[in-house]
Amino acid sequence: MGTRPLAWLLAAAAGLGALALGQPPAMPPPVAGGATAPSPVLQMMGLAAPTAGPAPTEPRVGSAAPALDEALLDSWMAERDYPRAVLALQRAPLDAQTQERLLQAVLARWAEAAPEQAARWAVNTPGQAALLATLHDRWLQQDVRSATVFASTLPAGGQRQALLDEGLLRWTALDGQAARDWLRSYAPLPELDEAIARHASADELARHAPLEAMDLVARIASPERRWQAWQALAQSLHDIDAGQAVALLSQAPGLSPADRARLIDAVQ
Repeated sequence: MGTRPLAWLLAAAAGLGALALGQPPAMPPPVAGGATAPSPVLQMMGLAAPTAGPAPTEPRVGSAAPALDEALLDSWMAERDYPRAVLALQRAPLDAQTQERLLQAVLARWAEAAPEQAARWAVNTPGQAALLATLHDRWLQQDVRSATVFASTLPAGGQRQALLDEGLLRWTALDGQAARDWLRSYAPLPELDEAIARHASADELARHAPLEAMDLVARIASPERRWQAWQALAQSLHDIDAGQAVALLSQAPGLSPADRARLIDAVQ
């Protein structure tokens, strides 16, 4: 590909990015003779007459732009203009593999430089919610606490639940005490039930901090899910030390004497 077609493709992608952000693309330079060259966007759409000199090769949808990541994206990254880069990439005439590769590179840079800004942009920008999982995953790798707390502030729904579950799974694995302190700072919430039940009945917590495990189970909001978690924890405690399990379960918080007896009977 010659320099003129390549320059045209870069300019066209820039024009598309500017249109996506509601900004007019820069005016093209005048051609010889005082005439104004048609914009790259119009050229791509086939609405402009050819200009003097060799006509650029019309790119096909699905064709790749080898220099796109080296020139155009590098300039946007230097300016930290991540939203413009994402929107332009989504509209650029690239094959799916190249588009995805470049998009993931931009998201990685954005999540590293400003993870909360990136996540909030994905939440608040129409059509971009699908990017939130990728951005949140990268945020979890940097600051699991902040990313998990952010997930807890999302509107109720499947996406919030999924991100919150993943955040708590990683947080409890990395720093269980800090995660448990955070969980205890909340009133019982149904969205936290699964994460609490999973963490509280895990062998590590039941083995090393059984009283904390029981305290967490008692905080599960759903009565049905709470009883299931008690049963799972009772079994874990029995598998670790059957004699100690009876002594621990006899002081299980939040249970009636009859329910404590049921738990103990179930593991004896």
